[in-house]
Amino acid sequence: MKLALSFLFIATLAHADPAFVDLRTVMKLAGANNDEIQLARAKHDEAVAESKQAWQRFWPALSLGAGYRGHDGRLQDIGGNVFNANKQQYNVGTGVMIDWSPGDIYYAALASKQRALAAEHLAEKARIDIVTQSVERYYDLLAAEASMVIIQDDLQLTEDYAKQLGGAVAAGTAFRADLLRVKSQISRAKLAIRQGEEARDLAAARLAEILRLTPDAALRPAKSDLVPVRMMSGKGVATMISLAQQHRPEMQAAQAIHSSMDAEKDRVRIAPMIPSVQAGYTMGGFGGGPGVGGQQWGNFGRQQDFYVGVGWKIGPGGLLDRQRQNIANAREESASLQTSQVRAAIGREVVEAATRSQSANDQIKINDEAVDAAEEMTKLAKERQASQLGVVLEYLLARDELTRARQSRVKAVTDFNKAQHALKRAVGR
Repeated sequence: MKLALSFLFIATLAHADPAFVDLRTVMKLAGANNDEIQLARAKHDEAVAESKQAWQRFWPALSLGAGYRGHDGRLQDIGGNVFNANKQQYNVGTGVMIDWSPGDIYYAALASKQRALAAEHLAEKARIDIVTQSVERYYDLLAAEASMVIIQDDLQLTEDYAKQLGGAVAAGTAFRADLLRVKSQISRAKLAIRQGEEARDLAAARLAEILRLTPDAALRPAKSDLVPVRMMSGKGVATMISLAQQHRPEMQAAQAIHSSMDAEKDRVRIAPMIPSVQAGYTMGGFGGGPGVGGQQWGNFGRQQDFYVGVGWKIGPGGLLDRQRQNIANAREESASLQTSQVRAAIGREVVEAATRSQSANDQIKINDEAVDAAEEMTKLAKERQASQLGVVLEYLLARDELTRARQSRVKAVTDFNKAQHALKRAVGR
């Protein structure tokens, strides 16, 4: 489904320029054909196959075949006498062979199952990471586009003001120096727009890269997305840390790896005490006799052989293998320490994301106040200019302050939305 969506979107890009994308589309496309996600899934498939193969070792091996053997020349009998012999034999049949170490097979299969589970969680982590990076790059594109729109609005108002001021200069009621100051402001706004276009196109290229779209795809964000998105409100930091330690895939992967090391430790400690079983059974026909080269092909009859035995291995790989036990203990301790490190890192990520989210939320409120004040200041400056009580510089400074306040709010909203998505990822939702 995701792959089909990707193909459909790429086909749309070929016929539409630019292509507008929203947050929902970006999140769907993020995991459609990303090679990092595919690599993690391939590793998971490999681990699952290895787990299934480990359990299949419980089944005996079957064989079916036929053979021929001839001999011509010297031969020694059981009593030690050497003599000339010319003989042949042939056989056909089937057999069942078992070389079964149930303890070793069982614990190895348990460890392999846990490794497959860890690979599954790591594949999910790769998907979440790619989606989160895609969301961040989308918000960077959205911020660049919104900032450029603000400058374009300011440019339009400044150009209109320049026309009015030009008429006043022609009528002799305004100074030419004021008109030149306004034109200089227009040039700076045009320069800022060109720089904004560059930033927008670079952000679009970075987004197309992670979505695995064509590098020259002209992506444009849906302007309706520039609103604060609140997803993780009403939860304390301690609650979110607890949720993260339960739901984060890397935490579950670390626990699965720890469980696999526990199974390997039991494999070294318990499996050697369980005896190995060797058994075999063959059934078929056997014939032959003196002469090689087609003589005496008869004498063919039924034959069957069977064998059963149990045993213990002592030494390396078996009982009393102290070094193997030490290695298993060290690996289990290492896995436990890695699990603790992952748990600590998850707690830190939750705290950092919550702190950034709260800070960005406060900055949005402060910027709202700044925008209101700058709009009022611009309005008053324009009224003063119209009544000849103010100067052009005062109006331009007010306009510049309003533009900066609006751009600052765009950055605050962008940082807040990115922090909310980061917090959602940190909590494991």
